[in-house]
Amino acid sequence: MEAALWPTLADAVSLLTARGLRSALIGGLAVSLRGQPRMTVDVDLVVLATVDEALRLVADLATTPFDPLFPGVEEVVAKAFILPLRHRQTLIRVDLAIGLSGFEQEAVARATPVMIGAASIPVVSIEDLLVMKALAGRPQDDEDIRGLVATRQGMIDWQACLTLAERLGGAIDIDIAGRLRAARAGRDG
Repeated sequence: MEAALWPTLADAVSLLTARGLRSALIGGLAVSLRGQPRMTVDVDLVVLATVDEALRLVADLATTPFDPLFPGVEEVVAKAFILPLRHRQTLIRVDLAIGLSGFEQEAVARATPVMIGAASIPVVSIEDLLVMKALAGRPQDDEDIRGLVATRQGMIDWQACLTLAERLGGAIDIDIAGRLRAARAGRDG
């Protein structure tokens, strides 16, 4: 894994914590930390913030280690609920997903800290990560699901995972649980 990802992640968590915003690691780094090492080139976090709090963070970036990824990022925050940043020193991209949904709030609440060097990094549970990956449904997400299931099958609370997937999938009319059951059985979803 690229060594520059870790200080970038630590700076991002420190920035959010200093502003009283709870967050949790998601994405490729979370997959690696939960047991399926893989390459990634960015840092993904879900942050419990309102759109207004995220916009205040954008306005305050000059005093942080981060720059907006591009001019006019405020529109992306307001419409897509994501704040894309670039770390000034490492030039690594950091995507802050604004966690407005109940699922995202629950996932951050269930996150557990992992020590990386001197930094305590909250990482979403493997069950929440599997649900997020099944919901996203891109080819890399499917590969991450298969890898996590293959390496951590016995450590996954399948009842909790599938219950969550059914609840979330029912709310948005996507068969998330079916995709996870197929992965668990070793079939493509």
